[in-house]
Amino acid sequence: MSEIRPTADVTYRRAEEADLPRVFAVFRAALNAYLVPAGQEGIPENDEQSPVYRHFLEHDGERFWVAEAHVEDLTGGGGGALGVGGRQIVGWGSGLLRGDWWFLSSLFVLPEAQGLGVGGRLFELAATGAPPGAVRATVTDSLQPVSNTLYARRGLLPREVLVGFGGRPRAGLRPPSLGSLERERLTVASIPELREIDAAAGGLDRSADHEFYLTDGGRSGWLLRRRGRPVAYVLVRQDGWVGPVAAVRERDMETVTASGIADLAQRSAAENVRGGVIGRCEGAQRAFWGAGLVMDGTPGLLLASRPFGRLDRYVPASYGMF
Repeated sequence: MSEIRPTADVTYRRAEEADLPRVFAVFRAALNAYLVPAGQEGIPENDEQSPVYRHFLEHDGERFWVAEAHVEDLTGGGGGALGVGGRQIVGWGSGLLRGDWWFLSSLFVLPEAQGLGVGGRLFELAATGAPPGAVRATVTDSLQPVSNTLYARRGLLPREVLVGFGGRPRAGLRPPSLGSLERERLTVASIPELREIDAAAGGLDRSADHEFYLTDGGRSGWLLRRRGRPVAYVLVRQDGWVGPVAAVRERDMETVTASGIADLAQRSAAENVRGGVIGRCEGAQRAFWGAGLVMDGTPGLLLASRPFGRLDRYVPASYGMF
């Protein structure tokens, strides 16, 4: 097995565009090291994360860090995404800062580099620039006791369960009745109205992230109004992911989420419609269950330094961006 030289120093620096292929390789290796033995589906080789990583670099570059060490025979003498010999990336972490809300988006360390304090140091670096009083949060897999312990010891305690859904919607699924709601296509010009909804639903300004979702992020969606006022939105990804979804009123969440699922059911993405729903968001849960989808994998955990937002009216964009 490849291993870190015991005498080698681990060094840290900010990530760069040229690092992204290696960043993905570490992400894949670290996740598959626990997913596959647990009997879950592993991460495939095709890299679909680079647009997200570039978004991190553009908007949160000071919080996107890599760890490097001298790796001996990491690939058994062959090639591979991490190369052979020399100093290589063995871990990385990134954080999002939106006002007084900091979110640990990613933290991955190669199995061979674990136990050296790399994860703890990357956690600190990913919080660069976060105000002392900021909410600190992340989403983890409940299968990861080591990571969850690391975060809890740094004040991020389990607050909510995230239920992962997946599968093919039931045959004949019809769009829900919108009642007094009126839909219009989302565009970048809609972002000020999305910001208004976010302020009511969670208190966060996600304008930079919405711009990414609607351009390089591969999402499309709908703005919903009631008597002309923006009250909800739903975005879906081309590969079948539902989210983010938000509403000013909790009682609209089932209808709004169901409308996004129904849209995907009409596309090729209907083969695998997915999403991660916070447990207390009962309306969104009912929409997924009602569409015939099933629980997909082990639950996730939302960890945070203190409660935040109105999570009964929000579905995350992803586990890595919330």
